[in-house]
Amino acid sequence: MTRTHASKALTRLIGRKPGPGSILCFLFLFAAVSVPALPAQEMPHPSTSPSLHDGASPQPFLGCASFYLDNDVFTGNDNKYTGGLGISWTSAAAETYKERGFQRKIVNVFSFLPMVNAEGYRNYLQFMLSTEAYTPTDIKSLDPPPGDHPYAGVLYVDSSLFSMSRIASHQLTLRLGMVGPATGVDEIQTWIHELIGSPIAQGWDTQLKNEPIVNLFYQYNRRLLRQAPPDRFGFDFSFNGGGGVGNYYIGANVGLTGRMGYRLPDNYPVTPLLGGAESMVGLAPPRKKFMVYAFLGAQGFGVLRWLPTDGNTFADSRSGDRDDGFLSLSGGVVLGYSRVLLSYRYHGLAGLQDPENFKTENRSDFGTILLTVFFG
Repeated sequence: MTRTHASKALTRLIGRKPGPGSILCFLFLFAAVSVPALPAQEMPHPSTSPSLHDGASPQPFLGCASFYLDNDVFTGNDNKYTGGLGISWTSAAAETYKERGFQRKIVNVFSFLPMVNAEGYRNYLQFMLSTEAYTPTDIKSLDPPPGDHPYAGVLYVDSSLFSMSRIASHQLTLRLGMVGPATGVDEIQTWIHELIGSPIAQGWDTQLKNEPIVNLFYQYNRRLLRQAPPDRFGFDFSFNGGGGVGNYYIGANVGLTGRMGYRLPDNYPVTPLLGGAESMVGLAPPRKKFMVYAFLGAQGFGVLRWLPTDGNTFADSRSGDRDDGFLSLSGGVVLGYSRVLLSYRYHGLAGLQDPENFKTENRSDFGTILLTVFFG
């Protein structure tokens, strides 16, 4: 499919030339509607790495909903990235849905990409609505000092397409959103702090100004090693790299992630920059089986632009000092049974320029609780 045909197909789906508002409405509508799945063939797997479902009938399902909470109350500090909320919908393999289903139509729009609808690949969709809250070091100050991290509230929708084979995964994400008072994130953070008994941030009147967000992301995962027989303990190890471009984030990353556990799922471990539910992509519901696994990942980032710290793109605003290079460490555990998965992830982010950044008070540490429910 050519780019012209893809554009015409997308216009037919939306019904008119899409603007930011219509795209947001379309994504919410699409995420809320799913078509009953049909039995699907399993994704091929390396001969040394049996799938969790080898020997079993394919498990059709309608997709899954995930809810996550990021907060630095889990790690004892309250500065920089201080918390976020998110809700997402993740599809089963698009090939398992009916031909006229939204899932198949969306994937077909992007079939001009080499890995989409290619032999040996399965395609998945994910839509996520998220908030992010950023605060300076001293949240009691009405006027944070120059150079400190500015107050910033971010609200966005991520629309992602994943293409997975037995050894590699490609992720494409479009982020549309807003930064500034119009997001209402200051009120959300105040409500959460009142709920958990944390001090109320006093300087939200100084937050970044309203600005729309448009950003593209790409992430590549490569499976390096996997030994995970079905219904037994196993492990896997993978490499990833990618980047983003837009007025929210410009940068690149590279990292390694390892997992070990019982009934280890045959998808790809993902350790996103902040919160998120990318790790749910490619998962099937455990049904009446128990699964548990732990994961540990390290990511290095080179950053040219980071809107929450660098300030507004098109207007004068506050901005904070930051490094151009960062190291991120994350680890956690996932528990699953029947149609429910529950996980906790610790995430630490520190600049590489000054070793002092790795002290607790200089890092941006937070924890994430992620609850996923499967349908169908």
